Amino acid sequence: MAKMKEMSVVAEEACGWPNLTRLPNGEVVCVYFNAPSHGLEEGDLVCAVSDDGGLNWKARGVVAPHPEGGNRMHLAVGLAGNGDLLAFSSGFFVEDEEFTGFAGQWLSRSSDGGRTWDVDEKPSIPEPCVGAIPFGRVIQLSDGRLAYTCYRSQGSGNPSETWIGFSEDDGKTWPSFSTFGEDDSNEPTILEVEPGRLLAAVRTHVDHHVKLCESKDGGKTWNDVGPLTLPMQHPADLIRIGDGLLLMTYGIRNRGLMAIGARLSKDDGKTWRPPWVIHQFGDESTDCGYPSTVMLDDEGTLLTAAYSDFDASLGEDADHYRVITFRWALKEWLDDKTLKSISDGKLLKS
Repeated sequence: MAKMKEMSVVAEEACGWPNLTRLPNGEVVCVYFNAPSHGLEEGDLVCAVSDDGGLNWKARGVVAPHPEGGNRMHLAVGLAGNGDLLAFSSGFFVEDEEFTGFAGQWLSRSSDGGRTWDVDEKPSIPEPCVGAIPFGRVIQLSDGRLAYTCYRSQGSGNPSETWIGFSEDDGKTWPSFSTFGEDDSNEPTILEVEPGRLLAAVRTHVDHHVKLCESKDGGKTWNDVGPLTLPMQHPADLIRIGDGLLLMTYGIRNRGLMAIGARLSKDDGKTWRPPWVIHQFGDESTDCGYPSTVMLDDEGTLLTAAYSDFDASLGEDADHYRVITFRWALKEWLDDKTLKSISDGKLLKS
């Protein structure tokens, strides 16, 4: 039986790559690329806000305005220790819907919940990151540092490489970094699961699956743990939703199943329950995914943002780019019958 979802549209005619951040006042900010193209049109990074848990959205601010002949479309977003919103961005230069060059990283900061942004077009970041693509979340570590991730693609079919950068002054400068993902890694999302232990759900570029990487020394060194999805299932978002309980949401782009999937860990990422599908876009979709998920309350209510070029659930208005969110309840997926179908037949303990 289909699960109930409360769907909302954040933006029409926007390709998206949305990124959700829950503010201390309970508002949720969604940062996204505002052009209906997979990066081959001019466009800005903008943000919208919801004060009712994702049921309604209002445009709020321009996170990173595009340069002439270019766009700002890649993003890594999160909160600084003082509550400011931070958004790393990069983009393409384009002409007649053709790529003509790559624009380096900028860092935008907002101290008023996304209404206004100060944009630094030459942030103090590690040299390898200057020409890399930011992705995922900016996170606060238990030792007071901030961390964010970026990657560089080496072309179709070739391995990518990924960096994690660190700030000790609440995002003003980012002097230190390390690499992870070994032979092939891009589009990472990071999470500190306990002091000094970091996990990263990382897309690979050769066959486009998601693998898990782990650091036990605060991000200095990393090891690959193993795959979390099949090929063409990417990229992922990784959040904590309870004591020891982690949720990974991810895009699925397999022929016959264009969707958003989920996996659950009950032991801080050491083992993972089998996947299930939480939203399907329909066979006519050719571009979709990139979920970003936040927890709205202690009852397990979740909000997931994604984008697609077609969404069958929207009926006659299905066929164009848009950014959507949907509210869903984890407990609906964790009833006895469902648990038996997504696990090894033994019920998860509450």
